[in-house]
Amino acid sequence: MDPPRRHLALFARFPSPGKCKTRLIPRLGAEGASTFAQAALIDILHLFSTNPSACQKTLFYTPTTAHEEILHLLRQESLDSSWSIHPQPDHPDLGARLSDALIHLRNRLTTTVASLPEQSVTFIGMDCFDLTPTLVESSMACISSTPKVAHMYPARDGGYALLTVPLGCDAERVFGNIPWSCERTGAVQIERLREVGLSCVVGEVLGDVDDPADLEELWMKRDGRKREYPRTIAYLESNM
Repeated sequence: MDPPRRHLALFARFPSPGKCKTRLIPRLGAEGASTFAQAALIDILHLFSTNPSACQKTLFYTPTTAHEEILHLLRQESLDSSWSIHPQPDHPDLGARLSDALIHLRNRLTTTVASLPEQSVTFIGMDCFDLTPTLVESSMACISSTPKVAHMYPARDGGYALLTVPLGCDAERVFGNIPWSCERTGAVQIERLREVGLSCVVGEVLGDVDDPADLEELWMKRDGRKREYPRTIAYLESNM
């Protein structure tokens, strides 16, 4: 069987009180923010467990000590056959962790280096409730149909909610020297892509949930998110 040509990389922190979604603590409390994060993680794991199809799915988790908890969560949700798992390195720079993930996926392949340009990896997080399998599929298709192209869905705060790049790209240059968690993140990421010869197709702007204002916005559009994110919306309906 040929290896998958498309790879979905989900970056997530294992939910524990006081360690995740800390900017939501003033609104939800430490336990509430952790419960919200766990609902979001379970929803996104289920949402992308079967779609896009013909796609290798890997959960890159942090902290590294959460290995058993991550395995337990996947088994509890009957998702352990759908997702591979790999720890993010203990590095403060997100770019270094993204680079490590791309290199890990590349090294895991048994194919020849010559076939790498035909393969792609799509990076997503666990806090964008505008993401759907259709949007991810569209991003992957953009890469597969056009050489030397990356695809991004920017986030309203200046970062990005999704990035698809060729698996064979120079990971360290693509993700190096980027100011993370600021309004320039997306723009600088596009510059880095261009520096390695990749043009970037930019899709629609998506929202993510980082702070109480973002949470209020998700609450306002909850009816349109129940199908994809039922546990997350159920939590909000019980606590907002």
